Amino acid sequence: MTSPSRTAQYQRLLIASVFAVAVLTLLGGIVRITGSGNGCPDWPLCYGQLLPPPQPEAWINFSHRLGSLGVSLLLMATTIAAWLRRYSNRWTSVPPLFLPLLLLLQILLGGVMTALNMPALAVVMHLGLALLMLAALLVPATALTVADERREQRLGGQTARQSRRYTAAAIGAAAATWLMALSGGGVAASDAGLACNGFPDCNGQLLPLWGGADIAINSLHRGATAVVGLLIAWLFWRTWKTRRDDQLLTRTISTALALTLSMASIGALNALLELPPALRILHQGLALALWSAMVVFGTLSLRRPIPAAECSTINAAATKTAIAAKQPSLIADYISLTKPKVISLLLVTTLAAMFITDQGLPSLGLIAWTMIGGYLAAGGAGAINCTFDSDIDINMGRTSRRPVPSGRISRRNAFLFGLALSAIAFVVLAAFTTLLAAILAMIGVVYYALLYTRWLKRSTWQNIVIGGGAGAIPPLVGWTAVTGSLSLPAILLFVIVFYWTPPHFWALALVKQKDYARAGVPMLPVVAGDEETRWQILLYSLLLVFLSLLLTPLRAMGPIYLLLALALGGLFMRYAWNVWRDGSQTHIWGLYKYSLLYLALLFVAMVIDRLVLA
Repeated sequence: MTSPSRTAQYQRLLIASVFAVAVLTLLGGIVRITGSGNGCPDWPLCYGQLLPPPQPEAWINFSHRLGSLGVSLLLMATTIAAWLRRYSNRWTSVPPLFLPLLLLLQILLGGVMTALNMPALAVVMHLGLALLMLAALLVPATALTVADERREQRLGGQTARQSRRYTAAAIGAAAATWLMALSGGGVAASDAGLACNGFPDCNGQLLPLWGGADIAINSLHRGATAVVGLLIAWLFWRTWKTRRDDQLLTRTISTALALTLSMASIGALNALLELPPALRILHQGLALALWSAMVVFGTLSLRRPIPAAECSTINAAATKTAIAAKQPSLIADYISLTKPKVISLLLVTTLAAMFITDQGLPSLGLIAWTMIGGYLAAGGAGAINCTFDSDIDINMGRTSRRPVPSGRISRRNAFLFGLALSAIAFVVLAAFTTLLAAILAMIGVVYYALLYTRWLKRSTWQNIVIGGGAGAIPPLVGWTAVTGSLSLPAILLFVIVFYWTPPHFWALALVKQKDYARAGVPMLPVVAGDEETRWQILLYSLLLVFLSLLLTPLRAMGPIYLLLALALGGLFMRYAWNVWRDGSQTHIWGLYKYSLLYLALLFVAMVIDRLVLA
């Protein structure tokens, strides 16, 4: 146990570190805005002197260097204090332990990007790491200030789910704020702040799809700000509706909303009037304060108690939902045949592939028609799959309530519906994109609906390995919709999704293997057992991560993608290792859920890399 006096000392150290990192980060913004990045061309001296010459740019740069040294020493002291408390609550002791790693990355990445002559990228990375340092300090500081009252509550299942969604929204909004701040750093570092004249339009266009890298960076930041604003506005409404008696939550999200509006207003005025540097510095200060507020809010959402009023509201809503569930909608049933949740991930890979070709940014019309055609093709394949698999689905808990096995839609109508969607998809893609994209989409339909569903799934444990090619075709559709041809990077996108499928689906099969055994489906856990399946998951995960890194050596992607792919792949391997090591249901479910996020974020990383380095 840690004594109260030491806890108070640790808390004061955290708060001091928070202010120190915040001031240093803001000072870094001043260095960028005032053009003082080269105020001291050498290091560690400044023009060969211990003290800089009497020039404003030199002193601003030197102050940032000196502040960095002091903050580094303070952070190391905080890390040591956190290590001494490592056996106490994890929220108060674990986050600061990452500070040395973040500091090391600051030094290494800055040096690498400078050596590669990528100063703008170095600025963005430095900013991102500085914000993560701030979060690593704010989380334990907030946790020490506010007791974890959630542990004392006994929540029902529905209430717990609603609480998790609220917390997930809070953490998601914080993550979006971090990305928004990075895009703002990219705007400042590339001098793209005035690339778009006017607001909300950009040089007379509401959605500029061309015009160079500066306009793309500026538009990306505007879009990110709009998304963050909507998320925070929703959280404000939800908090006010269900938790208005919790003053900590309401004040924090109200502050975040006010900061968002103020920051957006200054950004809009800068686009209209070209504000002086002092107000641009204020803009960055508000963004820093917004990030801090969202980190605090995310921490509070994990620890504050759920009011009784929300529990009663949730129970009432659950009752209405249960009543409505007894009266299924025919339209909803037909939509469910298309498997929209599965399609959403397929469309992410399709859209990302359209943005990373060497043809530049695709037009809005091409994106729209490709997404429509892609949804119809995947939806048609899903409907045909539901038709052929109805005898299997009725024996499995997670699929027995689908429209065909439950009898709400006949097999004939579901099959005709799937054929119609597939035919329309071919016409749409052939007419508005390219013929090759339409042909590839139809190959995907046949691959999934016939090769996998009718043969592989019922005959061999390799069903998922070979059948993974069906889900790997959407990136090819997106690529060829823009280029009209295939190339090596496109093939590698196919291979990445192909090797992603086995560890993702085998994790689900481990959980649902009794269902598969009852339905007579020879999934790997049913045929070879848990231990062999966990080993195969580890092997395929290793292959997947290795293949995902090849895009950079092949010059299809740059260093931003490489760093993000390493981080995402490292976490994927951690989940796979845990599954192989003990195979608990918690680890298996963790791998399954993260694998969905991993694939989406990997393709998003490709788009970010291409937009930033364009």
